[in-house]
Amino acid sequence: MADFFSRYHFRSFLEVFADPIWVVNRNFRLVYMNPAAKKKFSLNPDHAVGKYCHQALFEHFSHCPFCSLEQVLSSGEAKISNFTMLDTDGRNHVYSLGNYPCSGVDGKVDYVLAVCVDKTEGADLFAEISRLQGLAAMGEYSAELSHEIRNPLNSIEIQMSLLQRMAARLPDAEAGAFLKMVDVVRAESRRLNSLAGDFLAIQKSRRLHLADCDLFAIIRDVAQLLKEEARAARVDIRLRLAEHPVVLRADKDKLRQAFMNLMKNALEALAEGSVADAFLEVEGWFEDGMIVLTFADNGPGIPFSRQAKIFDLFYTTKTCGTGIGLHLCRDVISAHDGKISFTSDERGTVFKVVLPLGSV
Repeated sequence: MADFFSRYHFRSFLEVFADPIWVVNRNFRLVYMNPAAKKKFSLNPDHAVGKYCHQALFEHFSHCPFCSLEQVLSSGEAKISNFTMLDTDGRNHVYSLGNYPCSGVDGKVDYVLAVCVDKTEGADLFAEISRLQGLAAMGEYSAELSHEIRNPLNSIEIQMSLLQRMAARLPDAEAGAFLKMVDVVRAESRRLNSLAGDFLAIQKSRRLHLADCDLFAIIRDVAQLLKEEARAARVDIRLRLAEHPVVLRADKDKLRQAFMNLMKNALEALAEGSVADAFLEVEGWFEDGMIVLTFADNGPGIPFSRQAKIFDLFYTTKTCGTGIGLHLCRDVISAHDGKISFTSDERGTVFKVVLPLGSV
């Protein structure tokens, strides 16, 4: 047993550690560094051993502010401290430095063994968890706030309707000015109500209620619902879908909402651009176990300078848009393990949706 605890065996034991370890004597001078410490501090032990530890390791002219060597030498008890240091990768790393007393046969502390552990990954993980928890709490609060906002907005809408009736008793000139103000308030109230509704939809976009549904039938239903709007905008909706049904397990309502947003965006862009022979063409086909959908229009296209932001929350190019629709589309498609992308130039815009047949 005595041979096992010899200086040679103790040294070989320290040298297999992945964490930097060094030993200092009572005069704070380095007497040993393991290979991990040599690599960490890029030091030649022949030059470092014998120097003060704060000079050799940390390039300090006096004791390090986080140093607990004196306490360990005087008390004989281990001390652990945490500190941050700019490392060679240009990042601030979080370290845990443990100083452990090494006593001789007389019980006096002759040396202190220091173990330096990089805690950066754990600290980063904790910070990320804290950030996500904060975002989750903020999301819950925002959802409640959006819900509460809708109640007074509904009340405002009712009051505006009453004011509109009251305006009928006023002289024509006064009534016109009065009704103009009422229309402005109603329009803004409805916009806020729509924004609150869309925000609530985002909160629910990743909570799926799965059932077997026919994807192409959903698109045909949406096209039928938008038929009158397309006619008013003089847009021809063309469907080029595979004839046999495509049944997959998905949330029918959320996919309908995503496809509705994509098609309505196209109709609005075509109407605003006053495009001649305007069309929206929706194609659907199978490809390598995936369902591929494209929504193509011949509108004015999305300006290149804005293309990088169109999926960002609250970013919109429309005068009355909320900037939630495309963000919501991406969330819904992602929740179904799918992908959405687009290409756009002055000849039009094509959105592409790819959904796996059996992943959800």
